[in-house]
Amino acid sequence: MKLRKLDKNNRGLTLLETIVAVGLIVVGLVAALSLITTSLFYVSNIYDRLVAANLTAEGIEVVRNIRDNNWLQNRGWNSGLADGDYQVAYNLMALSSYNGFPLLLEFNGPYNYISGTITPYVRKISITNISANEIKVVSMVTWKRRGVTYSSAAEDRLFNWK
Repeated sequence: MKLRKLDKNNRGLTLLETIVAVGLIVVGLVAALSLITTSLFYVSNIYDRLVAANLTAEGIEVVRNIRDNNWLQNRGWNSGLADGDYQVAYNLMALSSYNGFPLLLEFNGPYNYISGTITPYVRKISITNISANEIKVVSMVTWKRRGVTYSSAAEDRLFNWK
């Protein structure tokens, strides 16, 4: 008889234990989902930074190729490299006036300004003639994610060493 009374008093304890267990599971799931969301944000942020760094370097390389092509064509080494802000695509041997348009991405292909899907990346090439034998080239790529503007920039000096 006494044993039966003890079981009657412990029934509510099982319900309370279940509620606490469910609460702990929910807290664990919310923490895990928060961690996954944060990790995905950082992965996309790292991808954006990698693409921007490569686009920044590509901008300087295109200007360097223009300089080298000027030598091969027996033109002035800085022909077409006047002071100003420009945009340039990897496959062009000339600079265009900067208009702030984003780069386009062809399907599994290169970034350009002619065809493809609009990307968040905007590249600006700034050229400053320091002297008759030196120019400063600054390549800057900006992009926006979740309302925050990011940028990647690189500077190089090109010389008339020939």
